Amino acid sequence: MSIRAIILSGGRSNRFGGVHKPAVELGGTTVISRIFGAVCTADPDAEVWVAGPCDGLTAREQESVHSVVEEPAFAGPLAGIAAVCAAFRDASSAASAGVTLALAGDMPLITAGHLGDLIEACQRTGTPATGTDDRGKTQFLCAAWPTELLLSRLDDIGDPTNGAVKWLFSGLELSLVDVEPGVVADFDTAEDLDRIHTRIDEAASTQ
Repeated sequence: MSIRAIILSGGRSNRFGGVHKPAVELGGTTVISRIFGAVCTADPDAEVWVAGPCDGLTAREQESVHSVVEEPAFAGPLAGIAAVCAAFRDASSAASAGVTLALAGDMPLITAGHLGDLIEACQRTGTPATGTDDRGKTQFLCAAWPTELLLSRLDDIGDPTNGAVKWLFSGLELSLVDVEPGVVADFDTAEDLDRIHTRIDEAASTQ
């Protein structure tokens, strides 16, 4: 069963001074390249889509991804997911991937192992699979979806503009996958990024 991944990169980054978070470098590699690498390690044949700018991906990486921009721009991550799904529907490839990953573009510590666990749980249960973040909250933007279910939920919601991604999950049974909370940590402020730098430095010191 093939895999599709959506990396969401269309936010304004207001709390981060307007700097495009996916293009921030950590240890010489941008955040979005780290996420892209985790996806490709989890499944080298994954079909990768970027909803928003591809800034931060290398030229080679950009050649290997599909990209779309939500309409209107900055309409939120739900609109970004909907834009990608509309694009691959138009390309008559909706059924080509049994599982679709929906991933925030500001989670640099996501691992191929965790993505593999999400994919496996989704395939096994036929339900959306996700984990909890470092605040104990369900991480809606690091999730694996049965593709047909994701498309159906988007149809139910209708206009996604400025909508909440948690609407997709409303009323559904979820598969919760154990994950070290730092793996799905995102960053909105410089202080958040400093904490992620610390985790990366600590991991490097143990290798």
